[in-house]
Amino acid sequence: MVVHAYYPHDVRVRRQCEALADRGDVVDLVCLRGDGEQVTERIGNVNVHRLPLQHRRGQGVAEYLAEYAGFFILAFLKLSVLTIRNRYPVVQVHNMPDVLVFTTLLPKILGARVLLDMHDITPELFQSLYGVDERSRFFKLLVFLEQASLAYADAVMTVNRNIRDLFLTRNPIAHKLEVVMNAPDPRYFRYDGSGAPHPTEMNRKNPFRLFHHGQILRRYSFETALKGFSLARKSIPELEMDIYGDGEEKYLEEVKGWVKDRGMTDLIRFHDRVPVEQVPELIRRADLGLVPCKKDVFVDKVMLPVRLLEYVAMGLPSVCSRVGTVESYFGDNEVAYYDHDSPEQLAENIIRLYQNPDLRDDMARKATKAFRRCEWPRMQKRYYRILDSLTRCN
Repeated sequence: MVVHAYYPHDVRVRRQCEALADRGDVVDLVCLRGDGEQVTERIGNVNVHRLPLQHRRGQGVAEYLAEYAGFFILAFLKLSVLTIRNRYPVVQVHNMPDVLVFTTLLPKILGARVLLDMHDITPELFQSLYGVDERSRFFKLLVFLEQASLAYADAVMTVNRNIRDLFLTRNPIAHKLEVVMNAPDPRYFRYDGSGAPHPTEMNRKNPFRLFHHGQILRRYSFETALKGFSLARKSIPELEMDIYGDGEEKYLEEVKGWVKDRGMTDLIRFHDRVPVEQVPELIRRADLGLVPCKKDVFVDKVMLPVRLLEYVAMGLPSVCSRVGTVESYFGDNEVAYYDHDSPEQLAENIIRLYQNPDLRDDMARKATKAFRRCEWPRMQKRYYRILDSLTRCN
């Protein structure tokens, strides 16, 4: 595998590696190297080969392209050396960038089949981050690179049907495109009937907790979430919020500054990112999951937040910005939606769910049922089928 990310922090990559371990496969993984991480390391069934590069969030377009180019060169060389030592039947590459798939040139020449895992859709993401006009030459270049990458791969996976459908509007690859969702791994995320008490049981010694975990990015519109929290607390004195994760350093400081300036640091608490195996216990202590997103061309078309799926799997009712991809999977009676720029709607939902424990339970139960057809055991079988079909073709 090749991925421009950190291992084992990337949840999708880790889940796939653990799925391969379940059936006895061994993986050589080429990835980024974080502070304090070893150059090479054996983690379970994964031989991790870390390259001397780090990912910096919040960069400009030129800086991102330079980072991607540096990783591409080093990954190409590393994978070529590993291929000489080990003739791989299949090499899997995770985007971004899409063109990372071409690091497999030598393995492909020597007979390996190439699986491209498209986590994100690059042209629309650059539209979202940098305001790239879809009529611009740069946008058309990104589309061309996407098309070339998809054409080069022997098989393609992506993370939800919305991305799949968008790919198919500009790429004739229906014969080799499958959806393997970022469904939570049930060895960690499984509802066991335990969790936070109902609001009716609460007093001032037992707060009503909102919970968010994952990356803290400008496109998630935390300003709306914080304002909504502030409004809701006027009706719920016991309201508190815990936020776990990292993200864009500058934006994270802005968000923390907003909280500090309003004297709410005891009520809205920021924590470092924790390993995935610790997240379920944190979710069990919560009363309501919070999933903020800023509605734009990328988020609305293709983004289905993994954190929401983890809350659903754990039986935690959630409030979420109203975006198209989430709505295509969950109805209004399964997730409490609010307009991404309306703290008033968010506050109303928090108060409504606080006051109606039966509604919270019903919403959580319906969301879990709605997502059952997309649970990880089914996705795992689909992933195995894709790999096995490539191996048979080899």
